[in-house]
Amino acid sequence: MVTSVMQQLASKSLAIVIWLTLLSCLLITSTAFGQQKPISIEASNMQPSVVLGRPILTWWDVKIPGAGLLTGKLRFQVHSEGYQFASLETEVLTLNGPEQRIRVLLPAIDSPQPVDRLLVDISFEGDKYSGDLGQQILRVPFAMKCVFNILVGESRIARKRTPEREKLMERLKFESLVPMPVNSSGQVEEPDGVQTIFASVDPVDFPAEPISYCNYDLVLLMREEFRHLRKAQLEGLLAWVRAGGSLYLEPNGVLEPYHLQFLQDLIRDDSKGLVFLPDSTGKIPQDTVPPDQVAVSLKSGLGNVVIRTEDPERPFTLSIEDWRKIASPLWKWRSEPYHQPPVMEHVVGVDGQPIQVMRPNPDPWNFSLGMLNRHPLHTFELLDRLLPDGVRMVPLPLLALILTTFIMIIGPGDYYVLGWLKARKFTWLTFPVTTLAVTVLTVLISNSYMSTSEARRALVVHDIGPRNDIVRTNRFELLFVASTHQVTTEVEKGLLTPLKTNSSMNDIAGIPPGFVYTSINGQMTLVPSGGGMGGSVTAERLTSQFQGRIPTQSSTVQNLSKWTPQINRIMSLSQLATAPEVDWSQFDLKKSDAVRILAHEVPGELLARVHETFGKDALVACFTGHGGWASDRAPGWRSTRESDAPAQRQFYSMQASGYDDYNQRIQMINEADLFRWMYYATVAPVQRGAFSLVKQTAPKGGAYCDDLALMDCTDPDEWILVVIVPHQDEYVTYRKLMRFQESSINRE
Repeated sequence: MVTSVMQQLASKSLAIVIWLTLLSCLLITSTAFGQQKPISIEASNMQPSVVLGRPILTWWDVKIPGAGLLTGKLRFQVHSEGYQFASLETEVLTLNGPEQRIRVLLPAIDSPQPVDRLLVDISFEGDKYSGDLGQQILRVPFAMKCVFNILVGESRIARKRTPEREKLMERLKFESLVPMPVNSSGQVEEPDGVQTIFASVDPVDFPAEPISYCNYDLVLLMREEFRHLRKAQLEGLLAWVRAGGSLYLEPNGVLEPYHLQFLQDLIRDDSKGLVFLPDSTGKIPQDTVPPDQVAVSLKSGLGNVVIRTEDPERPFTLSIEDWRKIASPLWKWRSEPYHQPPVMEHVVGVDGQPIQVMRPNPDPWNFSLGMLNRHPLHTFELLDRLLPDGVRMVPLPLLALILTTFIMIIGPGDYYVLGWLKARKFTWLTFPVTTLAVTVLTVLISNSYMSTSEARRALVVHDIGPRNDIVRTNRFELLFVASTHQVTTEVEKGLLTPLKTNSSMNDIAGIPPGFVYTSINGQMTLVPSGGGMGGSVTAERLTSQFQGRIPTQSSTVQNLSKWTPQINRIMSLSQLATAPEVDWSQFDLKKSDAVRILAHEVPGELLARVHETFGKDALVACFTGHGGWASDRAPGWRSTRESDAPAQRQFYSMQASGYDDYNQRIQMINEADLFRWMYYATVAPVQRGAFSLVKQTAPKGGAYCDDLALMDCTDPDEWILVVIVPHQDEYVTYRKLMRFQESSINRE
């Protein structure tokens, strides 16, 4: 009996031990499996170089163990050394195992200080797994230089570059076209402070969205890469070129009908006599471009194109100077490049006495500014014009009624009513309840009135191309809220970039937060405000949260503070807006009219024609070369609050050196705020790094807005007509680049 009981206890104990062992193994296995990430991600080896101030095109290799599907959203948080830039949450993605390559366009990043890398924290949120995927690094090469990015179409399975191809790419670099100065010793000085980077991408991977090309200044399609592009890719590339991009093209190989249509659309604005007729094999004949020209430069919208149809392996017969004349339009070269003046040095003469000598400027193009090449387009003039004139306050009679009612309730009402009920001891309860109720009512009424002051007002700038169509649109939208909360902005086929709207002196001067100017070795240098160059600065700011797919369909969530204005720039290269049916040739001007613009007067005939076409409320401005500007002096140019900041206007005008001489800057101070902003957004400066050589840059969409400039102020034959049409809470602006009908202006 005892033996059987012991056997039963032993068997039960063994079963319990076995059960506990299996349970422990199951828990350990499930824990280990739970810690294992079913997805990993890293930057692809085809990741192009990152250039700040532009949308960042990124490629990611996603690995999923097995061959299953994983559905969810990827989240990217971009920061650098404690400075938060932006976060992006993609739309719901379906990822296929075991490996997949995805492309993500991150928003434009503008750093207040030079950074050589961006840190990207990546996480995943899905139905089967949610968690952190680690941190990736995106390198930012040549952070202290003015960087140009060139996209080169090269197949991954193509043969090695030929010597002629290498030579052509070398000649297309920006710095190879820069006129090199000669020092006092007769030696050629290599240009410093500027760098061109090439990014090789397989034509199959070319984007179809025009904004994706905004990461580049120039696109190169040589040999047969052109024929590998699909129709959607060509449409996106064409929209980018017509919005201000540059394209070097060798249309070799057998072409499809949509390739020929692309070529026809490309040269429609300026054909230069070119006719693309394929031969019996479907190829473009080599003599399409006359052999004596090698290549032809032409305009396409706001952009430039160079086309070459001869044998790409044929050696160049042109000199560097002749080739520069062909290729320089790709970089929108000025008609009169600006040279920094010579510098005066003190040296010891032969007699041992100090003498002064003039030396050539060691940096004639001002490239040494580095990051400061990108002089920001400030927003305080735009703020003055877009901010509402005032807020809707609670009417005084209503406040008096609330106060009178409150006094009647806590006074006679409380005394007589509680006395009639013989419950005056409850005064200590009714008084705080009444006070609380009246306070809540007052707050609700106040919010009801003042919430109407929440504003979305915008200045929309449409750039009109040679075909009188809209080639690009920039919308500067003001968000002004009456209470602190999150605001969502929906964007379709566009790129949103938040602009700084702090009107402090540091912001006006373009000084980033946490930095000051100090003298180092006799030169003004930007350093951290905490001390020396080695100090670390933490400059946090409110991060914009992007959701969806940029630029197809996305939304931006921003944390806005009460009564703190925020301006967002939304750039679109797609024709979302319809151009007005206007014959712009009716606004052509002659040489004699240009003299009146130089005297700051809009020709009366032009003003009458604009008002007849766009309405009496339309605002009219004209900009010409050599410091000419004029407006119709209508009251709509000036806001009611502009007179509150004369010191800011004068300070900014002194900072905006390079646009014109001192006297002209002083005159610009007295112009209206909206007119000043439009002038600085349209006319490129001449003493600011690369702008001393070029009049325009490719579309970028960044916060500095230096890609808005359209006009070469050194070209006396060029002028711009600006028409602003007020429409409800928007100012719809049309900018049209024009040329005078007759020859150059004779200026005394």
